[in-house]
Amino acid sequence: MDRREYPNIGETLYSSVLPNGLRLNVVPKKGFSTRYAVFAANYGGAHRRFTLDGKTIDTPAGVAHFLEHKMFDLPNGDNALNILSANGADPNAFTSSGVTCYYFSSTEQFDENLKILLSFVSVPYFTDESVEKEQGIIGQEIGMIEDNPEWQCYKQLMQGLYHHSPARTPIAGSVESIRQITEDTPYTCPRAFY
Repeated sequence: MDRREYPNIGETLYSSVLPNGLRLNVVPKKGFSTRYAVFAANYGGAHRRFTLDGKTIDTPAGVAHFLEHKMFDLPNGDNALNILSANGADPNAFTSSGVTCYYFSSTEQFDENLKILLSFVSVPYFTDESVEKEQGIIGQEIGMIEDNPEWQCYKQLMQGLYHHSPARTPIAGSVESIRQITEDTPYTCPRAFY
């Protein structure tokens, strides 16, 4: 592992790239009982067109945010959020224009929780039914914010600033765009970015 000192802030960063390409960063914090883990995929709301296996892929707006919600689903019908919480962790996720992050903090069972985090982001699982159900949930989420004046100002500002960039589109997409997500779409994006 590479070691990098930051004496001005009293921190040391250990960094390495694993054989699968995953970059690992560790910042030890002496005297702290809570530990944090973050899996950050370089995939966000603005990544709507990309190349995978030599083929150009176009996706509807909102897929990165959709994945943020659905990646916690496990093939056995359980949900990684529930398992992490039962292990004493405080899990969550967020999506921005450029990244999607899955994270947790815990004071106990850190190694087990880290294995769970790395497992569910590595093995996506979706069904037609779960995709359809989540489209409805995210549609409601989109509808709840549409009448917020601050959100409308921000959305219209982005649309005015960026005439052709995907940054002009809300990260969650629209009710119409998330309806275009099929069961195959969420599998393609993790293959490309996770």
